[in-house]
Amino acid sequence: MSEGNEILDKKEQRNLWKSIWLEPRETVRYAIDHKTMKYALMLVLIASLFDVLNVMTQNNLDTTIPASGFIIWLIVLSPVLGLIGWWIGAGLATMVGTWFGGTGTFAELKMAYALSCIPVIIGGLIWIPDLLILGKSLFLEDISVSGWRLIWQFFSGFIGIVIGIWSFIITVMIVAEAHRISGWRGFWTVVIPSALIVIVVLIFFLPFLFLLF
Repeated sequence: MSEGNEILDKKEQRNLWKSIWLEPRETVRYAIDHKTMKYALMLVLIASLFDVLNVMTQNNLDTTIPASGFIIWLIVLSPVLGLIGWWIGAGLATMVGTWFGGTGTFAELKMAYALSCIPVIIGGLIWIPDLLILGKSLFLEDISVSGWRLIWQFFSGFIGIVIGIWSFIITVMIVAEAHRISGWRGFWTVVIPSALIVIVVLIFFLPFLFLLF
């Protein structure tokens, strides 16, 4: 390889963890062309751990889930659920995107959804100060915090909301790029599968809810 080509290759290299925030389309196109599914799988598995931790903080872990159950969820079930969600999400987006003129393949949509895990992972890093500052109260439903801990709780929640909104925008843009369609068409390609999943879950669980109440 010539020196000129080496310089060009270096210029073309991207730090996906930085560029995904402001250049999602260019970033996902680069990932589709240069990254492997092993890289995508790594992102999905890491993000799935943070997803389970987020669920645990919203479901009164201290009284409803024993420590052993928490460990099983975190180590075993979270990767399984993450992989299932990844495949289903990418599969539905591949199908729905074609309704809007999209041409992305299943592999391209899997890479796109894997990159959408980067904001989840970055946002998950806030777990470190959360655990140090709030401790066990993260997993308790009926507990009050005060003073600077309360201030941090609001700040942490605000950061989570901002990252969540921006993460959704990023997902829309990278799915649109994977399908080579406009942002608005990408929006519906993301929203429709999500709505379908919610409907299916509700249909499945409604009979159980009626039995409980």
